[in-house]
Amino acid sequence: MQRLSREIDEKALLDRLADRWSVRAEGGPFTISASRAPVWQCVLQAVDAHGDHLAILRLPDEWQAPDDAFFTMVENLPDVVTRFDRDYRCQYANPPMATLTAVPRATRHGKTHGEVGTSEELGTAFQRAYQQVFDTAEPVELEFSYNGTTGLRHYLGRATPEFDHEGRVRTVLSVVRDISEVKKLEQQLDLLSRTDPLTALLNRRSFTARLGAELERVQRGEGLLSLLMLDLNNFKDINDRFGHLAGDRVLKAMARILTEETGSAHACARLGGDEFCVALIDTDAAAARDVAARIGQRVNSITHADGQPIGVSVSVGVAEADARDATAVDLLSRVDILMYEVKSGGIGPRAS
Repeated sequence: MQRLSREIDEKALLDRLADRWSVRAEGGPFTISASRAPVWQCVLQAVDAHGDHLAILRLPDEWQAPDDAFFTMVENLPDVVTRFDRDYRCQYANPPMATLTAVPRATRHGKTHGEVGTSEELGTAFQRAYQQVFDTAEPVELEFSYNGTTGLRHYLGRATPEFDHEGRVRTVLSVVRDISEVKKLEQQLDLLSRTDPLTALLNRRSFTARLGAELERVQRGEGLLSLLMLDLNNFKDINDRFGHLAGDRVLKAMARILTEETGSAHACARLGGDEFCVALIDTDAAAARDVAARIGQRVNSITHADGQPIGVSVSVGVAEADARDATAVDLLSRVDILMYEVKSGGIGPRAS
């Protein structure tokens, strides 16, 4: 500004700028020229969070004037748009970048991610992505999490090459979009695909997959595995006498008992109807029988909403994985037979 003040009236220039940018603090690029000085392409940017102080920033000589409509669109996008040179220094950042990071645009200009406080891990990831774009001249996508002014959110960034007149990658244009809601929906869909909607226990498909992985571990000699197969006795009578809401209450109570008696280290599933299964990791048959006995006692105590006993019991088969069980289906079939022996004989937990 001092250099220009010798060529033109500084106050007149500032008055002109204030009039032109009276509505918003940051406008599109404009031209400054003087009678005996080169033409400079400049941009007016706020230097504080409130826009009370403005700075005139000279753009690089190789900067090409953008289409005004395109520039206006980028400035008003909800996505974060930035441009970085080969030294990973920021040449442009639109307003959402400042909003997200609480770093003013003027402060970020000409700086690397690390120089404006970005974590080393995230800054390095960005630089690797930019370098890949410079090396390959192909777009690169990067998914990451960032704890900004709106809290911890998930983002998808796409870095795209920008070429000079000789076809070389001059800069990288990055567009970052908040995908937190999409990730949340993906997680919900994943949970729905793996669990029973009524009890929130694993469903048959996901439980069988988990059981197969645990059985392979046992076959490698890396631990023990026992399985409980549980079936509620006379559950149909409960539905018929008290209605399906009462039946659902019993199923939910059963799920709660299983998770409380086994803990997060083990796997509980509702296989369908009134049939449940529990994989007890690193547990032998004797310890598994103790768990089955505790579960049976608590099931006998399930009540109606008014606290009156509902009169339900459970039959339990217990099996410890051994050489007979080549697959998860083999182990499930064996413990299922044991459970039905208990159910038909009216005895306590049956083990093999």
